[in-house]
Amino acid sequence: MTRRGFVLVLDIGTTGARAMLFDAAGQVGGFAYEEYQSLHRAPNVIDHDPVTWLDAVARTVPAALAAARVDGEDVAAVVVTSQRATVMPVDAAGQPLAPAVLWQDKRTRPQCERLAAVIGEEEVYRRTGLRIDPYFSLPKLMWFAEAHPDVYRAAYRFVTVHDLVVHHLTGVFATEYTQASRTMLLDVARLAWDEDLARAAGLPGVPLPEDVRPTGSVAGALTEAAAAQLGLRPGTPVVMAGGDQQCAAVGLGVVAPGLVKVTTGTGSFVVAPVAQPVFDPARRVLLSASALPGQWILEAGIFTTGAVLRWFRDQLGHAEVEAAQAAGADAYDLLTAEAAEAEPGAGGLVWLPHFAGSAAPHWDPEARGVVYGLTLAHTRKDLARAVLEGIAMEIGMNLAVMRTLVGGRLAEVRVSGGMVRSELFNQIQADVYGCAVVPGRLEQATALGAAALAWTAVGVYPDAAEAARRMGGLDEPRRRQPDAGRHAFYRDRMRLHAAVYRALAAYAR
Repeated sequence: MTRRGFVLVLDIGTTGARAMLFDAAGQVGGFAYEEYQSLHRAPNVIDHDPVTWLDAVARTVPAALAAARVDGEDVAAVVVTSQRATVMPVDAAGQPLAPAVLWQDKRTRPQCERLAAVIGEEEVYRRTGLRIDPYFSLPKLMWFAEAHPDVYRAAYRFVTVHDLVVHHLTGVFATEYTQASRTMLLDVARLAWDEDLARAAGLPGVPLPEDVRPTGSVAGALTEAAAAQLGLRPGTPVVMAGGDQQCAAVGLGVVAPGLVKVTTGTGSFVVAPVAQPVFDPARRVLLSASALPGQWILEAGIFTTGAVLRWFRDQLGHAEVEAAQAAGADAYDLLTAEAAEAEPGAGGLVWLPHFAGSAAPHWDPEARGVVYGLTLAHTRKDLARAVLEGIAMEIGMNLAVMRTLVGGRLAEVRVSGGMVRSELFNQIQADVYGCAVVPGRLEQATALGAAALAWTAVGVYPDAAEAARRMGGLDEPRRRQPDAGRHAFYRDRMRLHAAVYRALAAYAR
């Protein structure tokens, strides 16, 4: 391998951080991962210590270099991607002044209600492409200003996770379009901060980094201090790849209108590129910046999908966990094998996976998880299958909305994330969606997409779309086609799924 034959991706997720080395052909040279824990202070309050993200970077980068048997001279660029909408205050040196408020946090419902009353749902959506929801950064910033005014005043800037890491590496306060578009303070059509919206929300201005650049830009050069800590070369370019879901779309080759990607990990995210801003009159799906110039994305997020399967494993799958430990296997594989023994429809069960409220297309923070239709005849196999079907139903509803907005037919859905290891889940997805489902060749599509942006930034590829074509690829042997009979069956089941949600939502109110 020639010198500087890799880019180093830092992917800072919700539950863990990874460092990955990619060559220009998209091959992984080395990998390291570290988990961390958020602080669940109350059912609706989730903080995170920002130091854990920086510590994870400090440990995973040397480990990834060692795994690849290379050193800092082999790294052409460092590129950062992360979760979105999480924010925290920092001082002028980039030191955190308080715990970060995580994107999953729901404490800001009062601020959201005030935004709806003062500015209005439709106006916020028209400007930002986003729903008024605790998910996004603006209500969190309002909460800081009201609950901790001393911290708010002392803050030099508020930053996202991506921006924190970029500053740690370069000393530069900057952000890029994809992260900014999830703050609820970016004019999504102009791709510029909306100062009027910030003032209408009661803030003196936009407290985020003033410097907003195109995704894939070089933020700056790696500092001497960061280089010494990580074992890298001072002056190495640091590239801003931005939001994890936009990067995943690039990694799966979803780089043009007509393609769709679904990533299912802790939650599920559906992304469809569009050539101009497209707004949903019913505000069911969102509009955000794309990682590619001249594009935007329609996006739908579902908060808890893979997290619900994990809950099922931890609370109801003790036998599978013990059997997996004894056999050196994966408990998820045993659970999905049991689910495969149940008939489609799970014996009539309906599983609503809203264990932390619902996002698209319902947008109800008070929604709760439900298992409907239980009888004494049901088994754990039925319950396990109902989890998988319930997740696919929620994704399918969002795909249907996107089909309506773009007026097109879906030829295939490209999928990534931990849950697509299950061939049963992939087949259920194909049968529910009514189109082919194909995984990417690499499970870590977010990191691959970030690497494509980095190789473009240093001039190896003319644009990120070409980089994605050259570096990516689909796992064609795992392509799953829909069964026409099961698709018709699941269409009927989806109507029942939606009816159960509507009935319980009306009762809750």
